[in-house]
Amino acid sequence: MPAHRIKIPIGKPDIGEEEIQAVVETMKSGWVSQGEKVEEFEISFAKYCGAKHGVAVNTGTAALHIALAALDIKEGDEVVTTPLSCVATTNPIVYQNAKPVFVDVDPVTLNIDPALIKRKITPRTKAILPVHLFGHPVDLDPVTEIAEKHGLYVIEDVAQAHGAKYKGKRVGTFGHISCFSFYADKGITTVEGGMALTNDTDLAERMRMMRSFGMDESRKFHHPILGYNYKMSDIHSAIGLVQLQKLDHYIQSRRKNIEYLRERVNHPELTLPTEQDYAFSVYYVCQILVKKGRDRIVEYLEKNGIETRPFLSFIPEQPIYRKYEYNLNEYEIARNANRTGFYVSNSPLLSDNELDYLASTLISFFK
Repeated sequence: MPAHRIKIPIGKPDIGEEEIQAVVETMKSGWVSQGEKVEEFEISFAKYCGAKHGVAVNTGTAALHIALAALDIKEGDEVVTTPLSCVATTNPIVYQNAKPVFVDVDPVTLNIDPALIKRKITPRTKAILPVHLFGHPVDLDPVTEIAEKHGLYVIEDVAQAHGAKYKGKRVGTFGHISCFSFYADKGITTVEGGMALTNDTDLAERMRMMRSFGMDESRKFHHPILGYNYKMSDIHSAIGLVQLQKLDHYIQSRRKNIEYLRERVNHPELTLPTEQDYAFSVYYVCQILVKKGRDRIVEYLEKNGIETRPFLSFIPEQPIYRKYEYNLNEYEIARNANRTGFYVSNSPLLSDNELDYLASTLISFFK
């Protein structure tokens, strides 16, 4: 391991002169709130993903909220989803006074296990909300088949999987609505922001109303439905438009990083990200499962300048979700992954020296 330690943060946005210039030009234009740049970003991002409509909002959480609200998910309804994710996945379900119903995850992908969904469907079930965790696509065919059989909506959470593909087709186009985040560490960033995609024109119009106080865009200050203040600004969209041009390069870099780390860090105590036959993963981060001693490895990495994060949240165990009295034993794989996993940076900005240092530090722990 090199004597001079390299600092490797979890991630940092790739904000260059193009993004800065786009912001300056937008600010000089005299229009900085939701306007033409937002519309341009919506059209461009929807086209990239293969969807008809994009509805830009101020966060990925807001995208999920307007998706659920537009589908009329309400009190007494149930939404089947994963217990292993950022809590932002499930909070909007609770905003609608509906109940998140959890299904354990696949032990390899750590995504929701489609084989377990059927047993959780009740007359109150209205939707399935799969999360493409860490940039690896969910096995979507069985999910959509179950939804069609039972007349359920599918809402894809694509916050970590911009550009990922399932059987050659980009994720975010399989559900009734899909939701993206453009937070600072995501596949591309608008600093803060999100977007909902759909092929349904009526749903798109409804979500556009909801993000702007429920206002009818053809009649100023006329509010036929309940809405929110979830708008994205032209400044944020200007950044997103530049970032979108870089997305394919970012994906290529992330995939090369993981390929390198898998070759270098081949140790029986560690499991690094892999890719299923049906999937084209974008490897949002480098997630690692540890057979034993995770906390000691994390401490060692942190002491050597490598920032880490735990595996997001085991949501049913969070204090605000205990009121539902979930049986935590039903989610053993997710709970175990949460306790034995962590992740490190897979930034497309990682240099060869940084990748080598990351690999060498992981290996040196076991010497």
